[in-house]
Amino acid sequence: MKLTSKWILWFVLVTVYASVIGGLFYYNLFKFVFDKKLQNEMVEMVRFRAPTLVQGLAARPKGEAPFVEAEIMKGLARNDDRISSLIYLNYDGSIRWHENIKFLRMPYSDYNTSVGFETNAVVQAMNDRLPRAILTRDGNYYDMAIPLLAKDNMVAGVVNVTVSRENAKKLIHSSMVRYVFGAFIMILLIGGVLYLFLLLKILRPLQGLKDSIEAVSLNNLSLVYGERKDEIGDVAESVKSLLAKIREDIKSLENVEIMSLEKEQKWWKTILAVTVPKGSRAMVIDENNNILYTNFELKVPGKDTVHLLDIFDGRQQEIIQVVGEALENPTKVLRGSVVNKDVQCLVKAVQLPDDAGKNRIVLVLEPESDKK
Repeated sequence: MKLTSKWILWFVLVTVYASVIGGLFYYNLFKFVFDKKLQNEMVEMVRFRAPTLVQGLAARPKGEAPFVEAEIMKGLARNDDRISSLIYLNYDGSIRWHENIKFLRMPYSDYNTSVGFETNAVVQAMNDRLPRAILTRDGNYYDMAIPLLAKDNMVAGVVNVTVSRENAKKLIHSSMVRYVFGAFIMILLIGGVLYLFLLLKILRPLQGLKDSIEAVSLNNLSLVYGERKDEIGDVAESVKSLLAKIREDIKSLENVEIMSLEKEQKWWKTILAVTVPKGSRAMVIDENNNILYTNFELKVPGKDTVHLLDIFDGRQQEIIQVVGEALENPTKVLRGSVVNKDVQCLVKAVQLPDDAGKNRIVLVLEPESDKK
């Protein structure tokens, strides 16, 4: 997998992970904000009318609500479509106002047994003297209990209201849609900027470095690449250093090979001087039929390396045949006869044992007249 594909994969995975985590965070944040706003609106709505209600409760702490308080309750239920049900209770828990008049003055326990309160929010509000809100009906409503406090901070009564979360949920959904849209736009912007950086600062320089490395050849072990002050530049410098070391090693190997060849030529000079009769011509040939050494002066104009065919023409196939047979029969002395420069010569060839990893053939031409 290429770097671009890996980057895109990791970017997608990271952005999806961050978006999911961010979505959960913002969802709970929106839920808290809009639910809190709904609860505060209900509390403020009751507290705005609390002085009138507390005054009525002080004048008549038990029984059903008088006309003024009843009208306030009816107004609350009528003017706010978020309110599903509303119950007004005295300090002892008896029903002070209910939309169904049959429940008026009914004790808390009897009402809870016959009809049932959504939650125990009323009890909590009376005990804590603070507004309480508890989710009910699968989280679609809040059962809220708002205590009415007298001057001595005693609970004079409680307003129990069941309020719908539909508007709050719509606001949460709308906010989450905006969050997703905004996150998507932000991811595109950040991803585009990062990919542009990746393309200009990493991918293209790497491609240029790749092309420069591919242009390196054995004839020219040097890297042509502009100077960069970053990690890619460091890699290029490392490659340049490596090529310089390779050039030095090749040069050292060439020097070693030249010295080895010189030593070998001296060795052959000594051997051939002892073993080859005077007047005979001898030469040492490698496995490619290149002549390494001769006991006579041999020069071919325009060539540094002399091949066997450079000194023997097509009419002297006997020599080529003897050399070929010597290659096929190591250590065996092969003989033949050939006319070389109008002189009948005996040809002898032998391939020496390959002990040093090099194939060497010794070829000797002895004039037959000398033999006589």
